[in-house]
Amino acid sequence: PHLIVSFGGYVSVPVVIAAWFHKIPSITHEQTHTLSLSTKINAIFCRYVALSFPFKNLSEKYILTGNLLRREIFNTHSLFFEKQKINLKKYPLIYLTAGNQGSHHLNLILKKILPILSQKFTIIHQTGQKDFISFKKLLSKFPNYFTKNYIDSGDIGWIFHHSKLIISRAGANTTQEIITLHKNSIIIPLPISQQNEQLKNALWLQKKLPKNTIVIKDSELT
Repeated sequence: PHLIVSFGGYVSVPVVIAAWFHKIPSITHEQTHTLSLSTKINAIFCRYVALSFPFKNLSEKYILTGNLLRREIFNTHSLFFEKQKINLKKYPLIYLTAGNQGSHHLNLILKKILPILSQKFTIIHQTGQKDFISFKKLLSKFPNYFTKNYIDSGDIGWIFHHSKLIISRAGANTTQEIITLHKNSIIIPLPISQQNEQLKNALWLQKKLPKNTIVIKDSELT
């Protein structure tokens, strides 16, 4: 490669160090409000470190660029969901997600209240791979309930555009997309995250959209 770009994951560290030995330039990008250990190590060997948020007292190597957003979130069409003929005026849309892997805890809580919610709302639920099969069995019981293990790029814009409420963990990408599209949200930060970054993401979202955001601790969720 002529250039290596990494995004802060720990698996990037040996790659960036190897690139330095081979005199291949690299850039690393930090998505969150804190500098992870991976980013701090990569910074020693990288030519530049791109930041989503401003930090004080850093060298010229660090450049504020903002975060990358998926272009697909601005797409308002979905071949799959438009075929379902969902009555969103009668049953407003709630979207529950917890990142690519989903959240077993959030899934179980939704399962308890699904009989009540589905009477008044359309529910789109991204389960993650582990819980998908068990929740797929509920599709026949609740006509206003839709579940997928992963929401692909062709559907995410339609879901965001039509959602009246998004229930989510506090990942960097999700919180920034919610702010960009000015959506209502209930945010449950992951209780164990690198330097408590999910809580910081949630509080930042709440500061940006105070009238649209509710933050609930995972331990207090019922």
